[in-house]
Amino acid sequence: MKPTPLNPLRRRFCLGVLAALALAWLPGARAEQSITILTQQDVYNDYMRFIGKRNPLMLTHFSGPGSRRDVVELVLTQQALHLGGLRQPVKLVKVDHSSDSYSRFLREILSGTATLGGNTAWLIDLQEIKDKIYISPPLIRQGEFEAGLYTASGNQKALAADSLAKVQKLTAVVADSWRPDVATLQGLGMANVLMTQSWDSMVGMVAKQRADVLLAPFQATPDMALQVGSQQFLPIPNVKVGLQGSRHLFVSRMAPHGAQTAEALEKGLAILRERGLIERAYIESGFFNTRTKYWKRLN
Repeated sequence: MKPTPLNPLRRRFCLGVLAALALAWLPGARAEQSITILTQQDVYNDYMRFIGKRNPLMLTHFSGPGSRRDVVELVLTQQALHLGGLRQPVKLVKVDHSSDSYSRFLREILSGTATLGGNTAWLIDLQEIKDKIYISPPLIRQGEFEAGLYTASGNQKALAADSLAKVQKLTAVVADSWRPDVATLQGLGMANVLMTQSWDSMVGMVAKQRADVLLAPFQATPDMALQVGSQQFLPIPNVKVGLQGSRHLFVSRMAPHGAQTAEALEKGLAILRERGLIERAYIESGFFNTRTKYWKRLN
């Protein structure tokens, strides 16, 4: 699930420094002392729309244009670092979204090119590289991740699939590297689960109705619609699925200030958790969606 949202790399990774936060943590500090937070181009675009001219460190409410899970995680990451005592300057950098950025997150952080990712990843993936990264406490705890089965707005067959038996007759598409998503869809007993390599490919297949559904977090929009470019996708009403596992931020052990960053992140996340801001961010962004509380969980 995007992701996050999280495949073979086809083009060279290109890091572009998009914005240095005007936080004045260390005025005059050299660029190489900066803490770099990796994010995706589409997340950055929505983040800028969400933040506007506001200071991300001062936010206590997380609804509004551009708000979604990835965006509020980027805000929470910055807040946690600051609350945890980190005073190095922080810069956001982007990863080209033309192919699977989840693998790129791992590659660039493992090498120490970036200090940490600004979005969470599944613990099952992080445990395989735990000797190269510091893993934060969970932002999304076991059992908290629920998702919708999103389909093209004109796919009436899929929109009418309001039971497990009907859902099982649909065709789903998923990136083959997204293991919790693959396991969830296969566990539903669906007739067909097509494998692809990227979120863009998934979106294209559902838009063209070569596949019926993809998994995506519920959105904060009035009808919970997911807008991707000119394409609109809707969740199948009254059904949802749960994904197993927890999601965490992760810091490179190879990056300068990696240990210091991980320590600050852990301290700051504990403060945010105690203040209720992590839960509030997920609720107000629509990820913990109160409107789907009583929808039938298929698994």
